[in-house]
Amino acid sequence: MNPEWRGRSLQEELALAKRMVDEASEIALGYFQKRELQTEYKTDGSPVTKADVAVERALLATLAAERPDDSVFGEETGVHGRSSWQWIIDPIDGTSHFVAGEACWGTHVALVHEGELALGVISRPARGGRWWATRGGGAFRTQSATPEAVTRLRVSDVTRLNESRVSLWVRQPNERLDRLERHVTCVSPHLDDMLRLAEGKLEAVIDVLGKPWDHAPVVVLVEEAGGRFQDRFGGHRMDAGEGCYTNGHINDALRAVLYQGGRA
Repeated sequence: MNPEWRGRSLQEELALAKRMVDEASEIALGYFQKRELQTEYKTDGSPVTKADVAVERALLATLAAERPDDSVFGEETGVHGRSSWQWIIDPIDGTSHFVAGEACWGTHVALVHEGELALGVISRPARGGRWWATRGGGAFRTQSATPEAVTRLRVSDVTRLNESRVSLWVRQPNERLDRLERHVTCVSPHLDDMLRLAEGKLEAVIDVLGKPWDHAPVVVLVEEAGGRFQDRFGGHRMDAGEGCYTNGHINDALRAVLYQGGRA
């Protein structure tokens, strides 16, 4: 792991992010196990519970104490402060699964400096899993049952598009995705698809639904596992409305089919 990145110790920042995720897990599991899950719906139709709000408030308080000069971008409460260093928080990713009593939910924490991701941490408390990555330091996974067993993540080595497993996160089919489906093996979408990509179990994920707090920790995780992320225009923005994750090997071939003639 790089001892310093842009004037900060990534090891220290990662330790803080992991503590935040542990704090979030403890709070969220309390609600999850007691089934105290009264649900409301935001203007975009996505669900939010008391647990989402409680977790975000707790993490904001932690950052106010630990990193008072940093800004924060939380899914539930928006942007707090102005700084070149910004923490991006999704208190409970997968709220609908959380409400349904399913295990595939967790917390996203990422740190960004002037638009470039420094680190990301993702948890799955009900399953005891945690994934993390730091810029230049690699991507890793551990399970609470064997916390000493740390696995370094690597994307798959598949190079042929017609041998690729691809997950499509969409609300409705469209011409571009229909075209892509003729060239790859499509798999049913799952909340953990980007994690599976970083673990070498998928070759690509196209997400047209994700917001910055969904993408942020996943981008650095996939890239540090050897993969690649691009927005629909070929850039690296997390707020462009569509993200294309690949193992890197099929990136150009996939984008050539998905965005024929450069059309996004």
